[in-house]
Amino acid sequence: MSRTITLRLSDEAYEAVKRYAEAEHTSMNAWVEGLLDAEDMRRRCVAHGAWMRTNPAAASAALAFGEANQRALSAAGLPNLAGATE
Repeated sequence: MSRTITLRLSDEAYEAVKRYAEAEHTSMNAWVEGLLDAEDMRRRCVAHGAWMRTNPAAASAALAFGEANQRALSAAGLPNLAGATE
């Protein structure tokens, strides 16, 4: 279920949002939603980075798994991050 929230902006902030939204040819609501989505992703990435730093074994396992996947793609003649096929 979605909820509606009301943001109270100063006149200056309202005009700034309006300008940015118009510059991107979008509604003010869509522009603010995009801004909130970007901030949410930034915070999630920061939290993930912090978790990875406190769990180095998990980070090492993830890197090893990724490298093995890339080798398997290359061995199968499929595109991979290195762009190489065997």
